[in-house]
Amino acid sequence: MTRSPSTMPRLLRHGDNVVEMIRGAHQVMQSRLSAEEAALRGPALTALEFGRMVPEKMLAFSSVQTAMWQGGLALMQRTMEYGFQEAAAQQALVRSGAQKDPAALAAAQLEWATGATHRAARFWTGFGQDAMAMAESSLRPVRSAVTSNRRRLG
Repeated sequence: MTRSPSTMPRLLRHGDNVVEMIRGAHQVMQSRLSAEEAALRGPALTALEFGRMVPEKMLAFSSVQTAMWQGGLALMQRTMEYGFQEAAAQQALVRSGAQKDPAALAAAQLEWATGATHRAARFWTGFGQDAMAMAESSLRPVRSAVTSNRRRLG
């Protein structure tokens, strides 16, 4: 199975982004919900901050949902294409079974097995890349909201 040289750095970068987002979200919640911060801001700014939270979260999580749907559709399309390729290869193997020559049948089986291995490797490599792209794109809106809030509140 082949793997892109950028796979591991991409996974590590995504993991770092998740950790950074979780830490940032904790800092934002501490700033928004602590009584000390509310007293420093005053009642009007505290109400404004709480009024800002709901639409901001709705927008971010709606964007996440869109990214998940798009990513899920890409994964489903890749899986269906792989299934159709395998069905076509299996039908070709079944048709070759009508041959009288055992060597020709063995050659057809070997060709099918080699092709199946190649198709599976290509499928799983692409599937992993598509899944990683879905994870990255679904994290992006929430991470940007957390980052901007952390900058603004911090």
